[in-house]
Amino acid sequence: MKPITALPLAAAAFSAFSGCGRFAPLPAPADAPVVGHAASVILPGAPRIDDDEDTGTSLPARYQDIKAPSLRWTPPRLSSFSDTLTPGVVVFWVPDTSLPLASIQLVWPEGRLALGPKDDAAASLLGEVLREGGAGPFTSAKLDDTLEFLAAHASVSLGLVRTTASAGGLSRDLPFLITVLGDMLTEPRLDTARISTAIQDRVQDIEHEFDTPPQTMDLAWDRISYGSNAWTRITDSTDVQRLRADDFRRVLAGRFSPSRVWISVAGRFDKAETRKQIAALLERLRGGPSAKPSMARLDSLAPVAGLPPRGVWIYDIPATQTQVRLGARFPKRDNPDYYPLMLASEVLGQGGFGSRLVDRIRSDEGLAYHVSSFVGSDYDRPTMLGVGLQTKTQSTGRAIQLAFQEIARLRDSGFRAGELSKARTGLAASVPSLFDSPEATADLVLESATWGRNDNHFGRYLRALDTIPDSTVLRVYRKWFVPDSLRVVICGPASTLSKPFADGSPALSTYGPVTVWNGDSLRGR
Repeated sequence: MKPITALPLAAAAFSAFSGCGRFAPLPAPADAPVVGHAASVILPGAPRIDDDEDTGTSLPARYQDIKAPSLRWTPPRLSSFSDTLTPGVVVFWVPDTSLPLASIQLVWPEGRLALGPKDDAAASLLGEVLREGGAGPFTSAKLDDTLEFLAAHASVSLGLVRTTASAGGLSRDLPFLITVLGDMLTEPRLDTARISTAIQDRVQDIEHEFDTPPQTMDLAWDRISYGSNAWTRITDSTDVQRLRADDFRRVLAGRFSPSRVWISVAGRFDKAETRKQIAALLERLRGGPSAKPSMARLDSLAPVAGLPPRGVWIYDIPATQTQVRLGARFPKRDNPDYYPLMLASEVLGQGGFGSRLVDRIRSDEGLAYHVSSFVGSDYDRPTMLGVGLQTKTQSTGRAIQLAFQEIARLRDSGFRAGELSKARTGLAASVPSLFDSPEATADLVLESATWGRNDNHFGRYLRALDTIPDSTVLRVYRKWFVPDSLRVVICGPASTLSKPFADGSPALSTYGPVTVWNGDSLRGR
């Protein structure tokens, strides 16, 4: 694997600047894993910048002429952060002493997919109720005031597949915040007034979730991608309005297992003391909700339906701009075609300016402010690949036509000189920024663990970018980006989009049968 030898100028300048004078960060512990932002040293040959003295160094007339030395960066292995407390319980330590801040995050493989509509409505609100409803010795108001006074945060979130709890603030307050998090998870007060407020807010959110084209696009796209099932369930406001404290107690049962959890701690902290506190928190959880039988398999994954036959789906919404997505099914992220397909997508449209779709549809034709290709990344279910864009309603037909033309042109003519080299460099250069803070590093390491990534995942990724043959990238692109397999989803005014386009662009029916949806269609009413 080749090392990354060039990073954006801003990164090089920051690295040089942050190691100088009074701006120099505190030294990291000797055993701390190296994260991207922690390598704060004056680069060889770089001018020292100091606002207290005149070094006599003159700046070039153009920023392009600033010379910065190459940077060598090797991605860390996941195991460099890990510490197994007990079988099934792993803590990832990401120390950083530059600021007096610290945070903790816990992730359980406990979701909502196996729940029925009413219980899912309760579970989707449970995290907010645990935080807002008071906990342990704290009333809801006292907990609000205390966290606000400390400039700290604490939260719980129940997703479709995983449950997360986190807290953070000043380093000195981390022990207290871990205790508060334990109170929220094991001794929730479930204040009825706060529950009522949470319900009212959620009902308002539901009633307005179809207000704008971007909102409706996400909902309609999910329905095409995964069908009507637990993955795409749209909560009914009636189910939410009927919720009571007992409903939250019921969906709380069986959660927050102390024997199967991933934990990260980031920032400035006392590792030995924090480790003891985590052990105490896990002990509290043994007598908490997890001691009760759960109402469903919390780690279950619902099956994904096949895609409907090729066609066009218009979500009817008044708008002068339309949201458009073209897409087809792609397997999970761990499919071996993912990396070559990422390189191809970078050339097609994911790479921004200089990519095929942006150059043609935005720069040349002026039809879209945003246009991009994408390859979905999901370890839990099959995903989608395709193209997304936003354009004026009257130019929708032309923009779609050009998108299909560019997809076919790349398939038929292959890559131009330098396109894949630029894509490789751009994707590789973006990896260090994933580790640009202790919190970002902790999040990334924790996600990687829950997804079951290889210990040297990021090293393998960089090696793949270097070594995948151009011919393989083109072969994989031709395999997956097949124009005749792309479904078309549009959010905009159906009355206008159903008419012939004034510019003579092909009618939407060119791409398959046209179906018009509205909010009731997606809600199943």
